Amino acid sequence: MTLRPPTADDVRELGEQLHLDLDESEVEDFRRLVTEGLASYETVRKRAGSTSATISDRSVSGRPSPDSDPLNAWITRCEVSGDADGPLDDTRIGVKDNVAVAGVEMTCGSTVMEGYVPDRDATVVDRLLGAGGRIVGKTNMDDFAFTGNGHSSAFGPTLNPHDPERLAGGSSGGSAIAVATGDVDLAVGCDQGGSVRVPAAWCGVVGHKPTHGLVPYTGIVGIENTIDHVGPIAPDVESAARMLDVVAGKDPADPRQPDSVPVDDYAAALGGDVSDLSVAVVEEGFERPESDEAVNERIREALDALAAAGATVDYVSIPMHHDAVDIYTVALNEGTVAAFRGEGVGHNWEGWYNTSWVQAFGKYRRAQGGDLPPSVKYTLLIGAYTSEAYHSKYYAEAMNLRRDVTDAYDDVLSEYDVIATPTTPQLPHEYTPDQDRFAFLDDAWGSLGNTCQFNATGHPAVSVPVDPVDGLPVGVQFVGSQFDDATVLNAGYAVERLA
Repeated sequence: MTLRPPTADDVRELGEQLHLDLDESEVEDFRRLVTEGLASYETVRKRAGSTSATISDRSVSGRPSPDSDPLNAWITRCEVSGDADGPLDDTRIGVKDNVAVAGVEMTCGSTVMEGYVPDRDATVVDRLLGAGGRIVGKTNMDDFAFTGNGHSSAFGPTLNPHDPERLAGGSSGGSAIAVATGDVDLAVGCDQGGSVRVPAAWCGVVGHKPTHGLVPYTGIVGIENTIDHVGPIAPDVESAARMLDVVAGKDPADPRQPDSVPVDDYAAALGGDVSDLSVAVVEEGFERPESDEAVNERIREALDALAAAGATVDYVSIPMHHDAVDIYTVALNEGTVAAFRGEGVGHNWEGWYNTSWVQAFGKYRRAQGGDLPPSVKYTLLIGAYTSEAYHSKYYAEAMNLRRDVTDAYDDVLSEYDVIATPTTPQLPHEYTPDQDRFAFLDDAWGSLGNTCQFNATGHPAVSVPVDPVDGLPVGVQFVGSQFDDATVLNAGYAVERLA
């Protein structure tokens, strides 16, 4: 059975239900885009057939001037000091603008949420401040975190510090820029499909997506509970590990976490010894349709150096690596619609509900849904269409297939310590303003072809810089077993030491 494409009336009606204010050109464009996007559902069909804070003492200086922020790294500058004498004493920290800092505006990179000010810190912010960190601003991000290249923020594209005519990657682009330029010592990023690792790779810094549930997500605007991750962006692996030491651990208010959250002393565990390290290099990670051979070559050279230093490095095939992208996408689309209809929070889970966010988001999205970028509108429309037309059958099958994806990587990780791929198959994209919807979406997600799979599975992953291509950064990604973040970070640390 081939999935039935939507009619213009289907798109028009869904647009009205979702308050998207679509004009007639958008109706036709999105009808075409949704029809093309159903190819991912065909993959799933075939696969399924076969198998709190004190606000008064916080200083907010507002939006920076273009002269002081030429790369658009920041949305709001502020000064929030933590406790003295902690392990991060006086460390300057940038916080992605979907992470709540009480008393400081949180826009999620979107005009839709301009003016919303949370009244409680996210748990990671509370822990960073408790460790002595100093929050110096909210970093720029793609509009509602829905693109992977850095071009969609309502406050300007995040531009690459190595070539300002190119993009920094997304959606945590501002955090990666701030680290790369030395504006901050550490930054908070959030990752639903690669949004920590891709900007880290494109900006030449380190980005770590912890095991799902290792770091609490409480107080952060997400996309889908089962893929939401928050983690460090840092100048080096040791700094990332020091931040992870502070923010990891159980928060009873976060339903994403297991009952018991195993933690390690991540910074102390770094040694760089690779004599016992075994690495499985995923061949399919070099064979993405969007792969750049120059990027592939830099990754192979870095892994050859790791082997020369004593690591066991073998190339392996994981055929499901490619289909995992479509499985992730199908699950994400309807999960996003459910979260959107649940006013960004959803229903039927135990934990802390951000009621001020629910109230603001529910009001603002109804008033300004037309201001959402094409990436958000497309995801909502295809998710709503397949949910209505197919009664969430493909969402459920994709969620079931995520277990198969997890098993495919776990089978390899039962024999090897880590899996390796290029973080992103591409060099940083050139920034092209005023794209039409088709070009905008074609440019939006190709960078995530090796990263989104591990949001679906929850495995820990780190991106570490290797030798650049023509002055443009390249990152290698290491992925490990659940809650074995220490081994993943140590693999990255070893590569870093060999550079």
